[in-house]
Amino acid sequence: MKIIHLADAHLDSKMESKLDKSKAAVRRDEILDTFCNIADYADENGVRAVIIAGDLFDTSRARVGAVNRVRDAFEKHPGVLFYYLKGNHDETGYFESGSIPANLKIFDKEGIQNYSLTIPGGKKITITGIIPGEDGFDKAYTELNLEYESMNIVIMHGCADKYQGKDKADSIDLGRLKNRNIDYLALGHYHTFAEGELPSRGKYCYPGCIEGRGFDECGEHGFVLIDINEDDLSFDSKFVPFAKRNIYEIKADISECMTTPEIDKCISDAVKASDATSDDLVRIILTGEADVNIEKDFEHIKRNAVDRFFYAEVKDESKIAIDYDEYLHEASLKGELVRLLQSEEGLSEEEKGRIVRCAVQVLKGEEISL
Repeated sequence: MKIIHLADAHLDSKMESKLDKSKAAVRRDEILDTFCNIADYADENGVRAVIIAGDLFDTSRARVGAVNRVRDAFEKHPGVLFYYLKGNHDETGYFESGSIPANLKIFDKEGIQNYSLTIPGGKKITITGIIPGEDGFDKAYTELNLEYESMNIVIMHGCADKYQGKDKADSIDLGRLKNRNIDYLALGHYHTFAEGELPSRGKYCYPGCIEGRGFDECGEHGFVLIDINEDDLSFDSKFVPFAKRNIYEIKADISECMTTPEIDKCISDAVKASDATSDDLVRIILTGEADVNIEKDFEHIKRNAVDRFFYAEVKDESKIAIDYDEYLHEASLKGELVRLLQSEEGLSEEEKGRIVRCAVQVLKGEEISL
């Protein structure tokens, strides 16, 4: 038996923090497409169930059209069961009781809820959803009681141990879930794929979000496919990349560059060395220590990068390198400035470098750009 584990789709996000309205609308629909395509994949590949471990939608104001598309994805595949656990971004009213598809099982009440899948031969897979209450998951830890003979999948949405977020919301104590007969702990809330051992017989897993939405969600995204041996209930699981677009941060060291064309080539080489394609969202970060005399048309560099990808931005984190010995005896305004700055204790080396850089540009009649 095959089961898909996904989480944090955040469907119908506005997507406008980086993208213009047109591209944001495209991206919003693409993420909906990806969710619907996963449902299609499940049906086409003999997957019995899809676990949605929280944050299916992004807010309570999801468009009616988006909710209808998701409902249609459920109804289109009646042979696939969908187990949907409410996350911290989810509302319970997306699917009214009279219109809930028969193959959609919703965990939306505080505490522990169970569903069972029976395998030919009498073996059982128990799927348990746990939603925190006012005291977080404390009550669930003490009340969780799973059968030893069953394969036990537990779904939770929150921050487990080392994956804690800044707000510490819905903290999950993996230590209190050890030796509880859990075979697979299906987690949501952390947006990057991660997995680990959960003694005595299981593992925990975050599948990550199905599509990256920002530069804090770089890399491949998709879902986890669980393949269960129906004879002995042993299983394997693997991450399946499935996103339409990926998000990358690419660093380009411009220490050896002296001109804008050389910087363009340095960026091109860094892009080629990455997995990024023209379909992706890319942040290019200029690094290294550039010569104070470098000719750098930053506006051109940004335009050149933007034209190559669905979305791109360029950040200049390079520093200005000053060889003080080079200017030690130079009889010029630039030499005098460098010597004065060398003895200035109130400025950092980075600040000194930028001051000299400005002076060089002024003396050359160039537009000042840091």
